[in-house]
Amino acid sequence: MSENMYGDSSQRPESPLGEPVVTSKKKSDDKGYLLRVQAMGSAIEIVSPIPRDKFVEEMVDTITTQGANPDWSGWYHLKKTDDKIVSIRLRSIDVVEEL
Repeated sequence: MSENMYGDSSQRPESPLGEPVVTSKKKSDDKGYLLRVQAMGSAIEIVSPIPRDKFVEEMVDTITTQGANPDWSGWYHLKKTDDKIVSIRLRSIDVVEEL
């Protein structure tokens, strides 16, 4: 599921991330974690398979690592709360909040 959420696995950094401290485990009917992502002037509510802290850490790490790479598209395929998939291009994230 993380390949669908974060784009092609070849675009992610190869170094493993440490486990962050999780402050909340709010889930949506065992589907995942409800998050509101605000980026580039828009907000979208998604269902994440991972907690907010890890989501933010991985997204920031990917954007930081790949941002200068002209071959990196920045397209992400995220699952919305109505189970539809939305594709958005992210080069920065403003806010990620738990719902």
